[in-house]
Amino acid sequence: MKRLFFLALVFTLLPSFALANLSPTEAPGHLHIQDSSGVNKINIRASLIDSLRTTNYKTSGRFYDNSTIIKLSFEGQLSPLFRFRGTTEVISDYTNRFIEPNSFNPYEGISYTKESDKTKSWSRFTSSLEYDLSFATLLAGSDFIKWGPAKRNSVILRGNSHIYRPWMDSTTSLFEPAPTPYFGYEFQVGPLTYTHHNAKLYHNKNTGKYLNAHRLKIELPFKIELGLSEVTVYGSTTEDNNINPNPDADSANRSFEWVYAIPFIPYMLAEPLLGDLDNNALAFDIRVQTLKNWEFYAELFFDDLENPLSMFDESWWGNKWAASIGFEAKGICVSSVCFSTNTEYTRVEPWVYTHHKGGGYTYQNYGSSLGTDLGPNSQEFYTRLDAEWQWIKLSMEASVVKRDTAFGGHIEDIHTPLSETTKKFLQSKTTMRYGELKASVLLSPWEWVWGRFGVSRYFGYYRGYRLESSLGLTW
Repeated sequence: MKRLFFLALVFTLLPSFALANLSPTEAPGHLHIQDSSGVNKINIRASLIDSLRTTNYKTSGRFYDNSTIIKLSFEGQLSPLFRFRGTTEVISDYTNRFIEPNSFNPYEGISYTKESDKTKSWSRFTSSLEYDLSFATLLAGSDFIKWGPAKRNSVILRGNSHIYRPWMDSTTSLFEPAPTPYFGYEFQVGPLTYTHHNAKLYHNKNTGKYLNAHRLKIELPFKIELGLSEVTVYGSTTEDNNINPNPDADSANRSFEWVYAIPFIPYMLAEPLLGDLDNNALAFDIRVQTLKNWEFYAELFFDDLENPLSMFDESWWGNKWAASIGFEAKGICVSSVCFSTNTEYTRVEPWVYTHHKGGGYTYQNYGSSLGTDLGPNSQEFYTRLDAEWQWIKLSMEASVVKRDTAFGGHIEDIHTPLSETTKKFLQSKTTMRYGELKASVLLSPWEWVWGRFGVSRYFGYYRGYRLESSLGLTW
C-alpha cells in the first residue's frame, strides 16, 4: 500500500510541477493543458478506486476480495490531424484465500506479482494513436479491439468487455481481457468504411502469435448498418508432439504474414496460398436504429466453417459458429425518470474459438477469449432494465447460462484424429446450468465522486450470492 500511495502522489503532483499555464477544462474533474494556439492540447484525469467483493457459493466457502486501483487517463491532440488517448492502471488485490505464484506466462492470464500469500499487484495500460491522411486514417497503439454491435456478448471481437462469471472466481489467474499492440488503417468512401488491424497476441513466452482482421461497414438508409469481417489467428505451435497428435501441428517459428496486412485481400483466398495453415473466421453483423430510441442487432461468427448452409449439421465437429442477437431501448423518459433496457441471446457451438494445432492458433490472448467469454458449447439469455433519476441509477439484471464441460467445451481443447467427428450442443449429462438475478445502484452526486453497490443471487450449479461495492474519486 505504501507503493500505491507513492504512485498516487506522483500521478497527482507531477503534471503540476512539469507543466505551466494550466487552465481548467469545461468538463469538471479534468486537468486541461494547451498551447497558446489552442491546437495542441491534452486532458488528464486521475482516479482512485477501491472495491470490495464477497462471494459464497455452495461449491466453495465465503471469500472476500479487496482491490485498490489507481488510474491515470489522458487524451488530446498534437494537431487536428493527430489524436491520442491512453490509460495506465496499477492494481493491488487482497483476499482471504491463498494466492498461487504466477509464472508470467501469458496463457495463465495477465501476469501479477505475488507480494504475500494474501496479496498481489498487477498493472495494465492502453494507448492509441490516430493520424488523418488525405485518403485514410492511420491507426496504431496497444489497445482493445471491439467489433460488432452486441452489448453483452460480442462473438466477434469483444474488446475490453469483462463480465464476471462464477467460474472466474479464482486466485490462480486473472480472467480480464488484455490489450494488444497493433497497427492498421481506415478508409472511408461515402457510406463505406474499411477498417484493418494487424495485432500481436500472446500465449507462450518467446513464441509468436498474431491476429489480422479487416471489416467492411456499410451504412444504409433508415439507419441500418451492415458489417462484414474476416479474422485470422496464427502463431508458433506451443504443444509438444506427444500432446498434440495432429500431423499438421508442426508450425514452429511462425512469423508475421505480411500478405494479411495488405488491404482488400480476402483472407479466405490468401490462406490457401500460404499453405492452408491458419485459423480463419468470417463474421457478419447488423444494427438497425430505424425506430427512435430502439436498436436491434445481431452478430454471426463462422469459425472455419466451409459451408454456411451446414451450420446446423451436427455430423461434423468443424461446423463451428456463434451468434448474438438482441435489442436495446434507451432514452425513454417518464417525467424526470429515464429508462433503458437490453435483452440478448447468445449461442456458441462446440469447438468454437479452439484450433486443432493448439494454443498458437486458438482465438484468445493472455488466456482470455477474443470473442465472448462464455467459451465454446454454451448459451446465455440475458435481460437488463435501468432506471435513472438525476444522479441515481438503478439496474436490474437477469441471466440464464448453460455451459457444457465435456470435451470441446473449453477453448484449450484440441481435437485429434482419434476424437469423435460429431458434435453435440449442450449434452444433458455434462452441462452446467445456473441463473443469476442482480440488483445494483450507481450513485454519482458529483463529478469527482461515485459509488456502486450490488448484490447477485445465483441458482442452480452456483447456488449462493455475491456482494460488491466500489467507491471512486476522480481528480
